[in-house]
Amino acid sequence: MATIREVAKEAGVSLGTVSRYLNGHQLKETNMKNIQAAIEKLGYEENIIAKGLKNNKSLSIGVVINTLTDVFATSIVTYLESYLEENNYSLILCDYQNDLSKLEKKLEFLRSRSVDGVVIFHLEEKLAVLDKFRQEGTPIIAVDAPITNFQTATVLVDNYQASYNVVERLAELGHKKIGIIAGSQDRFIGRERLNGYVDAMKKLGLYEPSIIKIGDYKKESGYLNAKQLLAEEKITALYSTNYYMTLGAVQAIYERQLIIPEDVSVIGFDHFELSDILQPKLTVVEQPVQQIGETIGALLIQKIKHPEQVENSVMELQTSLLWRDSIKNLKKGLVN
Repeated sequence: MATIREVAKEAGVSLGTVSRYLNGHQLKETNMKNIQAAIEKLGYEENIIAKGLKNNKSLSIGVVINTLTDVFATSIVTYLESYLEENNYSLILCDYQNDLSKLEKKLEFLRSRSVDGVVIFHLEEKLAVLDKFRQEGTPIIAVDAPITNFQTATVLVDNYQASYNVVERLAELGHKKIGIIAGSQDRFIGRERLNGYVDAMKKLGLYEPSIIKIGDYKKESGYLNAKQLLAEEKITALYSTNYYMTLGAVQAIYERQLIIPEDVSVIGFDHFELSDILQPKLTVVEQPVQQIGETIGALLIQKIKHPEQVENSVMELQTSLLWRDSIKNLKKGLVN
């Protein structure tokens, strides 16, 4: 097996120059080309494990999500893993099934593996193990919710503004009875999305508590809450603040043999495959999953390499409203 010294000799550069190249530093273009050509010619393969031991790093990142069936979280993890691979880091993925005691055990497991960074989805309550990571200098990134009484870098989307924008746009099209299926209020995203809806409805003089339903982010709760709204209230539009609840809501609409958008307009949250398969295609709030994943990765690498330079700030990324065929313009007919 070729050595780094042989690569340096073949490329006509110093050993230090090859080392800097392998560690991702920008060099003169001619040197970079020569080193890469030497690596390919000699079949040199960097020993990542040995490199990690030498630098007292595992070159791995621990990621903890609520469930492995969460299409939103796993989509972000896909882009995060690609970003980490480009920077010679691997990923260890765990789930905790909405069980804080299990989450604490999973985080202790990651500590035992000496991960160089930790990404935690949907955690709002501070756990004792987080202080251990901090004392050991392991960076932590919170995703989708800030952690109470624990300052760390946090990546969110504009949940409040997304809901506010939905209501404003529907109202512009003549909708007044805009029902909502919000997520449970013990979670940050549930509160933020509902608050944006409520404030917009109050500002427009459309607020009615009876057209607000609270679900648990699962398909069944979207189905049951939509059935209630459709049976009890004469809503013209339904806004569901979670992908799975949206699927349940659409099922309830179909079972009542109602037509979207002629009988009821529908806006969902998150743009995944079924949103495109359903007919008509659903208008949805689209979260920037690729940008979220890459932002998490960039923050981690910066905090690992330059911990003193990265503040524990909150980064709020913008959603977009993907406007399609599931909305009726009550003033003009159908909006395409």
